[in-house]
Amino acid sequence: MLKDALGLKQPGVVACVGAGGKTSVVQSLAAELDGAVVVTSTTKMFCRQVDNYALVMLDHCSDGVAEVAKLLLKQPRVAWFAGQVREKIIGLPPEWVDKLAVCVPDAYILVEADGARRCLLKAPSCSEPVIPERTAMTVGVLNIGAMGQMLSPENTHRLELVTAIIQRQPGDRITWQDIARLAVHPQGIFQYARGTKVLLLSGNQGPVARQAVKEIAGYVKAAQVGIERVVAATGYGDAMRASAVFVL
Repeated sequence: MLKDALGLKQPGVVACVGAGGKTSVVQSLAAELDGAVVVTSTTKMFCRQVDNYALVMLDHCSDGVAEVAKLLLKQPRVAWFAGQVREKIIGLPPEWVDKLAVCVPDAYILVEADGARRCLLKAPSCSEPVIPERTAMTVGVLNIGAMGQMLSPENTHRLELVTAIIQRQPGDRITWQDIARLAVHPQGIFQYARGTKVLLLSGNQGPVARQAVKEIAGYVKAAQVGIERVVAATGYGDAMRASAVFVL
C-alpha cells in the first residue's frame, strides 16, 4: 500500500509538494488510511478533487476547526477549505492547519502545499511551497513520465527556475539526472520541507523508467540531503500504488 511505501505510520500532517501526481497521492492516502482523515490545501484545488469527502467551507479558523472535529465523529473523511472561486476551492493559511492538528491529534491531515498547473515537473518560487509548521512528512512528487520529453512550459511549471537549477535549456530532452537534481537542489521541490522527506516518482514505468528510478535513488542517496526514501508509484486518483521502494 502507498502509506506503507511512504513509511507513514501515525497520524499527523502530511504535506505534498512538487508536480505530476500530488492530488493522486492525497486521494490514494485518504482512501487507504485507517481512522480520521482531513484533506485540505494551502493553495487551491479543483472542486471535483474533493467530491468524495464531507466538505467544510468556512473562512474562520475556530469555526472551521470545530466543524471538522464534529464531522469526524460521524464520518472518517472530511475536507476543509476557506471558500470557492468558480471551479476552484481556496485552501487554508498554514497556521490554521497547525491549529487543526493540535485539536484533532488522531487525524491524518493531508495537505496539497503547492500548485503545478498540471505539469510533470516544477521548481518552487521563493514563496512556495506553503508548509505548516507541524508537518510530520513532506512528500515531494515528480513525474518520471517527463523523461525523454523536451523541456517546455507544457510539461514544466516555472520553466525558468527549473532550467536554472538543472543547467539546461528549453527544448533539451529531460533526463533522469534532471529529475534527480530537482529533488536534491536546495531550491528544488523540497524547499522549505519539514519532517521526514520522501521522494515519490509517479507515472507509468516500463523498463527504462524502472532503471531510471534506481539511478535517481542512488543519486539522491549520494547527495545526502536528508531524503529518507524514494518511492516509485503508478496509477491515478485514489488508485495510485507503489511499485518500488528504496530506503536510503
